Amino acid sequence: MADTSRLWGAFLCMAIIGVAMVFLWGISIQSYWALAIPVMIGFLGLLALGFWIGWTILTIKTTPPAPEPSGESPAVKEQQPA
Repeated sequence: MADTSRLWGAFLCMAIIGVAMVFLWGISIQSYWALAIPVMIGFLGLLALGFWIGWTILTIKTTPPAPEPSGESPAVKEQQPA
């Protein structure tokens, strides 16, 4: 498993370096897309996060609190010595 993790780590590092090189190349040729694509990805990521939070709040299942098992009222319980 450690070898697989190292391979994925190396792949991730190489992918990040590749994306950074493409981004810097796009900036150097003054391409509009070099800035528009990362901004669009970030904005859509934030929208997806907001949707996920809203969906979680919408679909959460709650249970009502259980009634107290004893027949005594809370005022009687407070008067009893501990």
